[in-house]
Amino acid sequence: MPLIKNTTLALLLVTLCGAALAQNITDSYRIEDIALPKNVPPEVGAVQFDSEGTLYVALRRGDILMAKPTADPKKFEWKQFASGFHNACGMEVIKPRHIVVSQMPELTEVRDTDGDGVADSYTTLTDVWGVSGNYHETNEICPDGNGGYYIAVGTASHNGPTFHHLRGEYSKIGRRGRNFSGVPWKGWVMHYAKDGTVTPFAKGFRMHNGIMRDSNGELWCGDNQGDWRATTPFYHLKKDAFYGHPSSLVWDKDWPKGKDPLKMPLKEINAMRTRAAVLLPHKEINRSASEPVEIPENFGPFAGQILLPDNNSNRISRIMLDKVNGEYQGSCTHFINGHGLRSGNNRAVFTADGKTLYVGQTARGWGKPAEGLQRITWLGKTPFDIKQIKLTKTGFDLNFTKEVKLLSGSLVKLRSFRYEDKWSYGGPQLDKRDEAVSSQRSEGKMIHLDVPKLEPGRVYHIKISGLKSKDGTPLLNQDFYYTLNQLVKN
Repeated sequence: MPLIKNTTLALLLVTLCGAALAQNITDSYRIEDIALPKNVPPEVGAVQFDSEGTLYVALRRGDILMAKPTADPKKFEWKQFASGFHNACGMEVIKPRHIVVSQMPELTEVRDTDGDGVADSYTTLTDVWGVSGNYHETNEICPDGNGGYYIAVGTASHNGPTFHHLRGEYSKIGRRGRNFSGVPWKGWVMHYAKDGTVTPFAKGFRMHNGIMRDSNGELWCGDNQGDWRATTPFYHLKKDAFYGHPSSLVWDKDWPKGKDPLKMPLKEINAMRTRAAVLLPHKEINRSASEPVEIPENFGPFAGQILLPDNNSNRISRIMLDKVNGEYQGSCTHFINGHGLRSGNNRAVFTADGKTLYVGQTARGWGKPAEGLQRITWLGKTPFDIKQIKLTKTGFDLNFTKEVKLLSGSLVKLRSFRYEDKWSYGGPQLDKRDEAVSSQRSEGKMIHLDVPKLEPGRVYHIKISGLKSKDGTPLLNQDFYYTLNQLVKN
């Protein structure tokens, strides 16, 4: 039955009363610091496991370490497996002691051919992208499912120079802008096929510091708030699509020669743009997206959803996708916000049993403490939280992890806003407004919200106060953000 028909008083009460006492995430997940060897700069560029359970950790300063995890986080027996890499920020394991590394200048196959536990073979698979010498041009990879890889090639930053001696063609036009693409394929996703063929896949990125292929074969990446990014986006990747940062367009074979992408009208750029599936508010949820990772079955109640670490804060975001009219959109909230998690969350990988997540951290000085390795282990206790948010023809369905106990003080506040991506660095929430909730009804683990006015192109902030489960557990998160790109048609 309806709990609230007119939300005017409810909105005022939420403002005055504030949020209810929240559950602690550490009741359900344990966070531990993993000790790396002394005198080793703990700036982690990549983390992966092999089939024998050995953990490989690539350090941005050049080395790759390996160890078998132990129950005691301080007793890992680290060994150097390989060295000599230039800012290794991506890694995949083919088999034990046989890995592929994406470093700044190339994609490298690394093997231990004589079985002594130390790499002795380094082979360049491709170096098709240019190198300008700029510190910001990092690369990350994920498997394509057919023996090849997708490579996220980042742009350069105005905070660093372009060297006099380059590798690859130089574009004077591409060199312009805050984040720029002065040499080939910066700001692109490239595809390296098993036979060694490299082709451009998608364009228009600023710093997509992380890319993943999910269990359904769909390809995803985030990007960093900044120029042409009002806030942190999360993208569903499609071949040949353009994702809004114009600098990379100079390397499109079909781009008109001599045309300056930074002089295009915003209307023209928006007409070309593939919009984000989910927008994560910069201050509230995620400042700097890194490597997304899909949640396995043994890591609590959110299996199949996506965790997105924050490289510039002590947070990991949780993304709940919703397929509407055949296209992805969806919502986000916190998975972990503080509670001993460091900043600089850069790379993430699950153990084979799916019970523990290892997080490698580096932030190059952007935030403290922000270096090292941590692990997060599921303790078996289900938190009370929203499990999924689905858009309906009349509003939103909120599906919880436990049965809901609606009280007279349980209130939902709904507001919405939009973002505008343009040349400026970041952007505010625009056209903010309160939204009416004509009714809310509970049914088991579900709350149904009826919202009279829904509008595409807006982010809906759902704030919940005073809600508990039937067993008396307070709600873990109170703030959820749904990116509404399309209304439900059928």
